[in-house]
Amino acid sequence: PKALETVALQAVRELISKKLKPAREPKGAMGKLTKWASEDLSITRGIVLNKARDQVMKQTKGKYPAPLKILDVVGASFEKGLGSKAAYEAESKGFGELGVTPESKALVSIFFGQTACKKSPYGKPKQSPKKLAVLGGGLMGAGITEVSVTKGYDVFLKDMSLEALGKAQKTVYDNLSKKLKKKAMTSAELTRNMTRITALDANSNWAQHFGSVDMVIEAVPEIMDLKRKIIQETEAVLPEHGIFATNTSAIPIRVLAESSKRPQQFVGMHYFSPVPQMPLLEIIPHAGTSEETLAAAFEVGQKQGKTCIIVKDVAGFFVNRCLGPYSDEAMVVLLEGASPSDIDKAMLDFGFPVGPITLADQVGIETAASVGKTLKSELGVRVGVADPAFMDAMIAAGYLGKKSGKGFFVHDGAKGSARTLNPGMEKLLKEYRKSEKRINLFTIQDRLTLRFLNEAALCLQDDIVRSATEADIASVFGIGFPPFIGGPFRYIDAMGAQKVVDLMQHYRDKHGEQFTPAPILMDHAKAGKKFHPK
Repeated sequence: PKALETVALQAVRELISKKLKPAREPKGAMGKLTKWASEDLSITRGIVLNKARDQVMKQTKGKYPAPLKILDVVGASFEKGLGSKAAYEAESKGFGELGVTPESKALVSIFFGQTACKKSPYGKPKQSPKKLAVLGGGLMGAGITEVSVTKGYDVFLKDMSLEALGKAQKTVYDNLSKKLKKKAMTSAELTRNMTRITALDANSNWAQHFGSVDMVIEAVPEIMDLKRKIIQETEAVLPEHGIFATNTSAIPIRVLAESSKRPQQFVGMHYFSPVPQMPLLEIIPHAGTSEETLAAAFEVGQKQGKTCIIVKDVAGFFVNRCLGPYSDEAMVVLLEGASPSDIDKAMLDFGFPVGPITLADQVGIETAASVGKTLKSELGVRVGVADPAFMDAMIAAGYLGKKSGKGFFVHDGAKGSARTLNPGMEKLLKEYRKSEKRINLFTIQDRLTLRFLNEAALCLQDDIVRSATEADIASVFGIGFPPFIGGPFRYIDAMGAQKVVDLMQHYRDKHGEQFTPAPILMDHAKAGKKFHPK
């Protein structure tokens, strides 16, 4: 409003001329006492700052220098006088020092990389999708529905079971209610978003509704015959321009496209779980996918709030293809004698948000074993070193991970409770372990990380991912590769390709061909090149 602008400008003029003095003194006895205790009493101030440092270290493990530097500046400002010239100089100096740290450069590279990924390589679609359908009422389907309706899409959510549909709608409602509680959404917006969902079971008139849908996103279980059947019956009722997108993490898109009567309008859209929290979307064309379909998929993904990357149609696509060797090496060191807790601790200390053993429990042991076997069929020794019989034995024993209450660890559902090793794992490990030796945490970090870096390099070499920048963004946003490092290729550049090659050759001589450096790494090492020249 004009009146507010006039008053604000007048206040600014009076502040500049010093006619108006800001009332910054605390009000009331309690306010003055708090100020005295926190600002004027040096002992209390020191306690508060030390407590804050402890909290920062707990949350960041010292990997991010900015919060600690901020506390240093706050402490210096208290000592030299808040608002004094010396305090401002401490702030300016701290800001300058942070701006040239490796962490700052890595995080800035992520910002610019994410910005670069926002530009669709296919332009805008001629017909932008307005109505979506989601097939499957599981956690993935519920998540895709949530990120769609909150961005203005009308969604037909279909599942065979009314019970599954009810659970999916409750999941969406519960998640949106949390936003309401945090005041990130109004009650009117929550209601409007929920009314955008039309739940349809097998006995409803779903075919009539699907006749007006612009894009279907299929999120049913990873069963080939089930997916093929759904593709055929869904395409039979879609409008002529309707696009079919499959959310699969392992089945080749080209294989599923064989069941499509309109392969040019068939595409892979690989979301990551939990969908509302994970920002990455892999878009996977097969040889016959049209650019119009890709443009539409990119637009929908972006509108859902995702960072989209285009990935070649290969086993595991990009993220899971790199995660496979990393997870395989975790199982290798486990069977060599490293404890599950040590493996997790090593990678948490490196900067990953979750350890690989806990990740296997969260994903599910059956899923992890299935993806591993799929990748092994294409990658061979690059992902098939660990004995697959060990995970088969876990499945046979009913240790399926978090969903069954027991995997590598016991999952009792108690919030904040310390994880304990599943007692039944000790017997299995004794049966399948080659030794009981303790492995150094830094060695675990080296071996797991090098397997990831090498596969990422092979993906870039084989055009599975279009650039080192997109590979870095996908790794950070898809599995939480440490953001303060900037991604696998920023890490290789920081270490130097020659050092990476030397380390890999050391481990190859000691542990086998899975550590053979990718030719692209060898070339960069020989030429002294970086993947990111700037």
